[in-house]
Amino acid sequence: MNEECYKVWEEDETAYGPVDSETLLQWTRDGRVIPETFVQPQSHLCWRRAAEVATLRDEFPAATDGAAPARGDGSVPADALGQFTVFSNLSAEGLAQLAALGKTFEVATDTVIVHTGDPSEAVYFVLSGGLRVRLLVGIADRQDKTLCHLGAGEFFGELGMFLQSKRTADVVAETDSRLFRIDSNAFRLLVKQMPELAAPILFGIGVTMAQRIAEDNHRFYREVTSQFLWA
Repeated sequence: MNEECYKVWEEDETAYGPVDSETLLQWTRDGRVIPETFVQPQSHLCWRRAAEVATLRDEFPAATDGAAPARGDGSVPADALGQFTVFSNLSAEGLAQLAALGKTFEVATDTVIVHTGDPSEAVYFVLSGGLRVRLLVGIADRQDKTLCHLGAGEFFGELGMFLQSKRTADVVAETDSRLFRIDSNAFRLLVKQMPELAAPILFGIGVTMAQRIAEDNHRFYREVTSQFLWA
């Protein structure tokens, strides 16, 4: 019986290995592999976090995701991602791999999921519930202005992540909600190690972004022409 081997995706955006279990354990004890490091067992070729790889589970204390005040175990059934149009062209295997690269969490009503000025390090997909995107306008007497609402099957945060910019608005839970979060490191892993899976995802996100821009342009056109007609 052949011993299991592994690849490791490190912070320099390079996949190292394959290495055997003993080497993987040593890298873990040396701090080279941490709970959030992506590891790929060569027996089934699915990248997942080191804390979720059977060989390493005893090496890490229970890991928590500090992305937002949240509750939940981080797992999501692959078919739950099928509700998103951007994932509609993925196979069952592709959905399973995507699910392993992200994390889910639950937020209570009125939780601020991202704040204006935060680093844009992830895209969020709404599995259930409802969110509100808002701006707090003014200095002394700040006014709460709603930009839009988001529901199940929608996502946010992609533009800031791709541009590596700061968040330009708050996103607040209007109801108890469940979200799927995939960070920029996981996207880079997809692009470099699984381009055949990354391509349809990025295309789907690009189409949605283009539709949003077209809708904004149409809304601006209506506002401008309306002002002209009434002038």
